[in-house]
Amino acid sequence: TRSWCIFELLQTVHLQQSQQGFEGLILCTSSGVLNNGEGSVEVAMALAERVARMDLQTAKATKPEDAAMIKQQVVRDLGSFDALNHFVRNEVYRILRTAQVHTTSKFADVFRKLKNNGMVSV
Repeated sequence: TRSWCIFELLQTVHLQQSQQGFEGLILCTSSGVLNNGEGSVEVAMALAERVARMDLQTAKATKPEDAAMIKQQVVRDLGSFDALNHFVRNEVYRILRTAQVHTTSKFADVFRKLKNNGMVSV
């Protein structure tokens, strides 16, 4: 994890709290935007597994002074890295729930089409 990504997450926290209508964290992949229920289920699951295990406090930067400044700002603004880890996990959870609902709906639609076209006997 890169420190400047942590800085961007911190800005997302601030904007989400201060600007009504701000869309928040958006997870984009080569196969679609996970927030919209698009994209690969495998990619979404791999991302969730990684986020569940990561500790943002271990982020690194090319310049150690950048990493130190960002860590200080996280602690100053949120009180701890636990708060930032919690924010990211909650956002990923929310996004995956949306992806799950969309995927389940897509499967139901395909099953309905197969059944209605006489391709499946139930």
